[in-house]
Amino acid sequence: MTLPKVSVHIITYNQRDFIREAVDSALAQDYSNLELVIADDASTDGTVDILAEYQRMHPQRIKAILGATNLGITGNSNRGLAACTGDFIAFMGGDDVLLPGKIAAQVDWFARDRRRALCGHQVEVFYEDGSRAPHPLTRHLLSGRGAEGLIRHGPFGATSVMVRRDRIPGHGFDPALAIVSDQLLWVEVVRDDGILGFVPGTLARYRRHGANVTRDPLANLDDVERFLAIVAKRFPQFRGAVDYAVTRRLSYDPAVAMLAQGQTREARALLRGAIRREPAFAKAWVRLAQTYR
Repeated sequence: MTLPKVSVHIITYNQRDFIREAVDSALAQDYSNLELVIADDASTDGTVDILAEYQRMHPQRIKAILGATNLGITGNSNRGLAACTGDFIAFMGGDDVLLPGKIAAQVDWFARDRRRALCGHQVEVFYEDGSRAPHPLTRHLLSGRGAEGLIRHGPFGATSVMVRRDRIPGHGFDPALAIVSDQLLWVEVVRDDGILGFVPGTLARYRRHGANVTRDPLANLDDVERFLAIVAKRFPQFRGAVDYAVTRRLSYDPAVAMLAQGQTREARALLRGAIRREPAFAKAWVRLAQTYR
């Protein structure tokens, strides 16, 4: 029996110090029908030379898409997506690491039901000092049908995600979003009828370092706000989930991050906004009280 083809979609930008470990971890997967599609966003640090070397070494398995111009995360993601030919696509960054058995486990999950659209798993974050912790987006994984849970509770971490390629919309990653276009793609893949779920175990590592675009939880709030506005317009049936997410992701969660950074006054304003939208939000009241201590 021929195994379904899987594309590992890898995006890179100036990741010379990490890209070898990332590519080697994908090549080492115990799954034979695998291609690596590596889209580089006009790196200037030598990453391109390393990718060209890997493509020469593995011409049947690696497609290195070496962009001449820097398109940003979403544009580069679409550059790679256009070259993926697998029945399923797994996603990772050029500084991440796949752990043994990931691809095979997720393909097996999809094989059990043609309606299965998106599969995740737990991810471990590893830091420059050698410490490790569970990825916050994969501590509590979701399962079920339809995208409401993804909207309400937040996305799967991209390094954990595999999707069925024929569920991906024609526009791919939406160019209206600079950073969080993956979150919209997951919603569009699942929509009303797709089944999402997860396989057990920690099957990838996400590297946290000083150059991460998402290292500051407050930096991308404008993009998250645009994401939620697009979902509200495109999927009006999920309006309740969007309203819930607006309160949490644009008010409560940033307020908690600000409190941790000592920005008490700013946190207080956001918490008051969350309570105005949802007066019975008990956690917001507790956090608000903390701002007066």
